[in-house]
Order: sequence, then structure tokens, then C-alpha cells
Amino acid sequence: MKFRLVIVTLVTLLTGQGSSAQDSNVTGLFSTFRLSEESGDIDGAEIHIVRNPTGYSAIVQASEGAPGFPEVVNILVKGTTIEFSIPKNSASGFEPGTYFGIVTKEGLNLRGPKGLYESYFMPRKP
Repeated sequence: MKFRLVIVTLVTLLTGQGSSAQDSNVTGLFSTFRLSEESGDIDGAEIHIVRNPTGYSAIVQASEGAPGFPEVVNILVKGTTIEFSIPKNSASGFEPGTYFGIVTKEGLNLRGPKGLYESYFMPRKP
């Protein structure tokens, strides 16, 4: 009887760890920032997804010449799908609106409002 209890406990623990590990795959740095050696301009975007005490947050920043201000936004995570909103008064460089993304081991496929980030791939960085 004790043997069964140990096995059930181990399976429960391992199953719980598996889903937690899967969720952690959405965390990381996703960036297309690049510096133009010719003009000195910075172009691209960067999203750094981190865990917080109640779920996940992202530090977002975009640049077309000069970088916007880094902004922290809460994100909703379901498996490898994310969703976050950029407020109208944001100075992050991202267009205001709702963004959706799918995180893979290669990067983040981002879909946002019309414009530069309507359909955008951001590679995962170390």
C-alpha cells in the first residue's frame, strides 16, 4: 500500500514539474535590435518575458531611429501563446493595442495592430 502511495506522489510531482517547465519556455529575451554603423540609429524591437509573483510580465521596447522607453506590461500566458496590451499613452515605441504571440525555441512570432509589428518575428537571444 505504501508503495502505491509513493508512486502516485511521484507521478503527481513529476506531472506538476512538467507543466511548470513547459510554461517557463515562454520566458526569455526576444530581440531584433540592431545598430546602424552608418547612421548610428537603432532599429527593431525587444521583448523580455519574465515571471512575476502572480504570472508573467514583459519589458517591451521598440525603436525606429531612437529607442522608446522600456515599459513593463503584464502578459497573459496560455501554454506557448501570449497576449499583452500597449496603452495609448505608451512611449515604448510599440503601437498602442493588443498583441498576440506564439513562443517557440527559435523565437517569438508576434501579431499586433496594423503597422510594423502586425506580423513580426523576434529571435530568441541568450
